Amino acid sequence: MKVSENPTETPSDRIDWPARAGAVAPWWHTGILVVIIVGVSALSAIHSKAVGLGASHIKRYALTIAWEWALGLFVWWGLHMRRTPLREILGLRRAGFREWARDFGIALIFWIIAIVILAGIGLVLRLAHLLNSPKAVAALAPQTIPQALLWIILCCTAGVVEEFVFRGYLLQQFSSLGSARGSRVSLWTGVLASSLLFGAAHGYEGIGAMIAITAYGAMFSGLAIYRRSLRAGMMAHAWHDSITGIAVALATHAHLF
Repeated sequence: MKVSENPTETPSDRIDWPARAGAVAPWWHTGILVVIIVGVSALSAIHSKAVGLGASHIKRYALTIAWEWALGLFVWWGLHMRRTPLREILGLRRAGFREWARDFGIALIFWIIAIVILAGIGLVLRLAHLLNSPKAVAALAPQTIPQALLWIILCCTAGVVEEFVFRGYLLQQFSSLGSARGSRVSLWTGVLASSLLFGAAHGYEGIGAMIAITAYGAMFSGLAIYRRSLRAGMMAHAWHDSITGIAVALATHAHLF
């Protein structure tokens, strides 16, 4: 999967992404991370079935924010052990207004296309009776103004941390397997592994949602590889989660669910 050059970048601004042929962190660290992600997802699925998704919104949001940052710090520790610069993982480039605007525009186009694709996937999953009922999913959405504000903070946190973990660390770590950096085989290995783990991390939403989220993760991987950066993905991820939660809350208030 060869990434075309961005003609607006100067040679000094260009970053090879993924940035190195070798692993970005020790593999034992990656193994522990995978166990943590799958384990916490399984526990949250069990807890949600026992207690329900809508119990104690403020507490749930706050704990999830803390969990997200703890996960991000654990990943940073693994990178630090291999002395992998964050710049290589994030794909940082010059932070001028034009680059931010370009990433914003690309993120917006990506999000619109992704919503259409996800709607199609959701229709198929509903026909197969694999998706949770709208009422079950709506229970996650905020119901008051304070909850909505904390929800937005949570979504921004998820946008930054989850792109860093799944499209930064995991995609690049698994892309280092097998063949040389930048080859089709290595990149597809990274995309597949990181996307499956991204879906597996959302066990509390049910098997159907996990399938859809796996596909969404693959789309975010494609965006990261195209842009050689996580910035556009972080934008799209944060506002997708924020808008979805607020929209579901409004629909619930209007008794559409």
